[in-house]
Amino acid sequence: MQVKKEDIRNNILVVAESLFIRRGYEKTSLEMIAGKCNISKSNIYRYFRSKEEIYETIVGPAREAIIGNAPFFFSQEFINKSISDKCRELPLILTGLLSNFHSAILIMLRSEGGKDRVMIEKMITDMFVSSCPLEMSGSKERISRLLIFSITDILLKYSDEEDLLRELRPLICYHYLGLDGLKEGGNDV
Repeated sequence: MQVKKEDIRNNILVVAESLFIRRGYEKTSLEMIAGKCNISKSNIYRYFRSKEEIYETIVGPAREAIIGNAPFFFSQEFINKSISDKCRELPLILTGLLSNFHSAILIMLRSEGGKDRVMIEKMITDMFVSSCPLEMSGSKERISRLLIFSITDILLKYSDEEDLLRELRPLICYHYLGLDGLKEGGNDV
């Protein structure tokens, strides 16, 4: 039985996505992808020039969406919003991104030291630094990494939009308000 080229290409992407999520991009080889696809490594090269091209095919649209949304978060309009507005709006925006690009963003966040992970860390840190009253940049960066860790954890456990929103709301409010603020505004979360 002849397998269609498009089916082989799609299978390579599905298998690579699964391995990138489970093992990370750095620890996944073309040999592993080929083995799980039951094809030779050389056969992968008929469809993709490199592991990087497979990664770009999976992650590229998510990166574009993140970059496309970034200007809003750095705009005066967003910076000047009240904390309660940010706590209400930010989880909705993030839920849309995370549900539309769930696997790709998870791959980006799990790629330790990868360019996309660094880009996301920088965006979150920059956004947080611009709105945080702390003077110590090291503390701001640690707090931002905690937020990234928490978002990654949520993505590992949930993919349904409703679940993502339910989990993101208290995280974002905690990020802006702390425990006391979360406790006081808990009914709104």
